[in-house]
Amino acid sequence: MSYVGKILVVLQVVMSVLFMTFAGAVFAVHSNWKGKFEAAQTQLDTRSQDLATAQEELEKAKTDLTAKLTAETERANQFQAQNLTLVAKEATLVDQNNRLEQQRDTEKGLAQAKAAEARFRQEEAEKQRVENAKIQVALDEVSREVRQLKDELISKKADYSDLLTKYNSLLEKSAYLEKVVAANSLPTDPRSVSKMSVPAPPVEGLVREVKKNKTNRVQFVELSIGSDDGLLISHVLDVIRIPTAAGAETEWLGKVKVVSVNPDSAVAEVILAAKNGIIQEGDNVTTKL
Repeated sequence: MSYVGKILVVLQVVMSVLFMTFAGAVFAVHSNWKGKFEAAQTQLDTRSQDLATAQEELEKAKTDLTAKLTAETERANQFQAQNLTLVAKEATLVDQNNRLEQQRDTEKGLAQAKAAEARFRQEEAEKQRVENAKIQVALDEVSREVRQLKDELISKKADYSDLLTKYNSLLEKSAYLEKVVAANSLPTDPRSVSKMSVPAPPVEGLVREVKKNKTNRVQFVELSIGSDDGLLISHVLDVIRIPTAAGAETEWLGKVKVVSVNPDSAVAEVILAAKNGIIQEGDNVTTKL
């Protein structure tokens, strides 16, 4: 056999060995892949079941989530509506708060004004209390004086009763005496009687005015002196005329009697007139003759 043939035989043997080895390897691999396939198929079935279960759970979860989402959406809508309501309430409360603050400021101002007024009234009340205390003291004093006066009045009434009795007795006596005086043509006024007994003071004056009667005679004269000079009703004065020429004598014109008297003047009636003289304004009157 040739060398080539030997090589070919060797190659054939080698190739056979390689084929057998490859076939054994393929068989082994085939056996391994089948086991792996069956194991993978089993695992796949398990995973498919798990996937189905997971899908069911996912669907259930989707359903639950959808329901929850719907519920949460409704709650969100409710919350939004509530939020809008709360916003409106907040706006209302803010406006109400502003009004209350304004009212509070107003009330605060009124309270301050009332407090000031109250303090003023309290001060006035304190002053009035002091004044009332003073008035009460004065009232107590007046009451005490009134009681004293009432006691004195009771005593005076008793005295008055005694005096009234004496007065009535004196009236009876006076009425009797007046009858006696009138029966004797004497004045009944004690003052007139006492004045008649007082002499005229030494005075001098002037005739201011004369008044004549129907017969053209001087009846009354007004004098420039009066009660301040000591004149009284019934005083008698002489009327004279002092001459202005040198060497002439003073002329006596008559007598007048005072019938009315004032502080600085008097009216007198002519009770005696001179035959050769007529009383005129400017003549002198005197009680010194």
